[in-house]
Amino acid sequence: MKLPDLKKGIIAYSLGSIILGGTGIFVRLAGTKIAPMTQSFGRIFFTFILISLFNLITKKFSSSFSIKKKHLPFFILNGLIGFSLMAASFTLAVLNTSMANTYFLLYTAPIFVVILSYLFLKEKIKSSFYISLLLSFIGLIFLFNPSNLTENLNGNFFGLLTGFGFGSYIVITRYLGRFYSPTTITFWTQLFGSIGLFPLIPIFDKTIVFSYSYSQWLPVLIAGLTVFSGYLLLNYGLKNIKAIFGSLLSLLEPLSSIVYGLLFFSEKLLSSTLLGSLLVIIALLYLTFQQTKKPTVST
Repeated sequence: MKLPDLKKGIIAYSLGSIILGGTGIFVRLAGTKIAPMTQSFGRIFFTFILISLFNLITKKFSSSFSIKKKHLPFFILNGLIGFSLMAASFTLAVLNTSMANTYFLLYTAPIFVVILSYLFLKEKIKSSFYISLLLSFIGLIFLFNPSNLTENLNGNFFGLLTGFGFGSYIVITRYLGRFYSPTTITFWTQLFGSIGLFPLIPIFDKTIVFSYSYSQWLPVLIAGLTVFSGYLLLNYGLKNIKAIFGSLLSLLEPLSSIVYGLLFFSEKLLSSTLLGSLLVIIALLYLTFQQTKKPTVST
């Protein structure tokens, strides 16, 4: 891969992760006015509408349907596992364990990416990645301070399932990126993500209710806009960077969410949060340097 393409991929993926870190703001603003699974469906379905309009305006709508039959199962899996399963598992994790455990287990995604990318993408894993992975996880421990991971096994299992869902999305998107544009991938994954989430509404929210006021739906719609722009950038980035690299760059999402929380909700920064953030940033800078440095030419 050419170095300029690699750098573009890094920038796009990093920006996408930072944008996605802001999704939590609008989810919190929606609060309990809209039930959790209805919120999730509304957010993903609105993202599907946005990518459809984007493809229509940029005259890419018809090309979005030009996919091979053999790749359709991968698009379905990306939507159902990468979005539907991840959203449902996240909800169940929150209901059965602490938020700290849920978010910590969500960001075990790089571990699943290592396994899946080695098995299915045949990506070579260098020692620099393992060093960055270890440093990042130490940072995540300081960030989220998970506790009692051996208790609340049901909740922690769903937390791990959330990490698996996100990890699988990164790997499948990286594979599909070899054949299709980011807009095509975003279109199909959001479509199947919406389809997979809809039947979960009566299971988790008990009743299907969409008769909310515009002011109640507004935060959900804005959250959909962040998902649209964030995942479009992620999908572009994954065309140019390895899945294992992208999985660690995703850690910019919780870091940016901390900044958003500070700006919008005046949340206090603990010393452990600052230390954890610093360790994650050092890990990402080190891995980025290792990925982008030019190979030395022996004379």
